[in-house]
Amino acid sequence: MKTRSTVVLLILWSVCLLCHGHATGCELMGFSFSEDVPAGQLLSAFSCRGEKNPDGWGVAFYSDNSVTLFKEAADASKSALAEFLRSYDALDGRLLVAHVRDATVGGQSHQNTHPFARELGGKEYTLAHNGTLEDFKDKLPLSGIKPLGTTDSEHILCYLLGRIQKKGVGDWNTESFEWLKGELDSINQTGTLNCLFSDGTYLFSYHDKEGYNELHHLKRVPPHGKVFFKDLSREVELSGMYPESAVGVIVATRPLTDEQWVEFLPGQLLVFKDGTQVFPTEK
Repeated sequence: MKTRSTVVLLILWSVCLLCHGHATGCELMGFSFSEDVPAGQLLSAFSCRGEKNPDGWGVAFYSDNSVTLFKEAADASKSALAEFLRSYDALDGRLLVAHVRDATVGGQSHQNTHPFARELGGKEYTLAHNGTLEDFKDKLPLSGIKPLGTTDSEHILCYLLGRIQKKGVGDWNTESFEWLKGELDSINQTGTLNCLFSDGTYLFSYHDKEGYNELHHLKRVPPHGKVFFKDLSREVELSGMYPESAVGVIVATRPLTDEQWVEFLPGQLLVFKDGTQVFPTEK
C-alpha cells in the first residue's frame, strides 16, 4: 500500500510544470473500471489543472474496498514531496476520486482539502465537491458524524452519511439510488453542487441542477487505441497499456482527451460499478 500511495502523488504532480490547462474553479475527476488500469496519464493530465487551483489537491484510491487518501493544502507546482517522488513507477487501479481546489468556503488547510473520508457500516466513504452552499450549517443539520474542518464540502459528506445511517442503507439498489438522488437534490437547494462520492464499490456522480460549471463522462471500451490528452498536448497509445477486456467510465469536470465525452444533464445522478453504469440502467 505504501508504494501505491506514493506513486499516486508522483503521477498527480510530477508533470504539472509542463502543462498548460486552464481551470474553471475546483475540478473533479474519477473513474470506475472492470479491471486494474494505469491511472498515470489521466492523473497527469488532471493534475495540470491544479495550477489554476492552488489551494490544495487530493486523491482517494481504493484497493480491496479500502481507501488510501493523500492530500496536500498546497500549490502542486511547489510541492517538494511530488518532486522527491518522481522516481516511482506507474499505478494501476479500478476506482479513484481526485480533486484540485480553489477555496470558496473554509481556508487553505489540510483539514479543508478534498477528498474527505469517513467510515460507516464497515465501508470507507469519500467525497469531493465543486460548488458553494449557503447557510449549510442551518439548512443541513448534522447528527453524530461531525466534520474536522470548516468547508461546506466536508459538511455534505457528514450530512449524507448521517442520512444513510438513518435510512439504514446497506447494500445499494435501485430504490436506494433513487433515494440518494432525492437527498442530493435537496442539498442542491442550498447552493451549487457537483460531486463525486464513493463507498469503494460504487462511484456516485452528481451534476448541479442548474448546470453550474461542467461535468462530463466518458465510456471507454475495447478495442483501446490512441487518444490525445489535451492538457498534456500528447497522444497516448492505450492498446498495450490497458487490459484487452477492460471497460470503464471516466468522469471529469472538463474533458481530458479528444474522445467523445458526454455532458451530464442538470440534476443528473449517474452511478457506476466496475466500469458499468448501474443507475439509471443503461438501455
